[in-house]
Amino acid sequence: MGDLYREQMLEHYHEPQNYGVLADAEVDVHLDNPTCGDTIHLTAQLDAEGRIAKVMFEGHGCVISMAAASMLTEAVVGKMPQEVAALELQDIEEMMGGLRLSMGRVKCALLSVNALKKGLKERGRL
Repeated sequence: MGDLYREQMLEHYHEPQNYGVLADAEVDVHLDNPTCGDTIHLTAQLDAEGRIAKVMFEGHGCVISMAAASMLTEAVVGKMPQEVAALELQDIEEMMGGLRLSMGRVKCALLSVNALKKGLKERGRL
């Protein structure tokens, strides 16, 4: 991973975007990764057309899980739930600057997107 992307990951970890909880969220889900202890509480609002209008998260975990959550909250705004459902590991790795993750880190990187997918499914949006 290049220095620029490493710096970007650390920036998202130390100063996460969209950190917090939406009070009037349509999607509200908690998810954890028992393997390493990462946890996330993700909330989201959808607009009248069903697109993701706003996403926020709080939680704790490793640099990869928290940076991925921060980046995800920026990347999915304006997307339809079906577009979120189609996101895979490769998409998350590309979002994180082309980072290729070891098997032990995959769950960390996917925690936030899995939480969003779970929340959308629970609300009947997927």
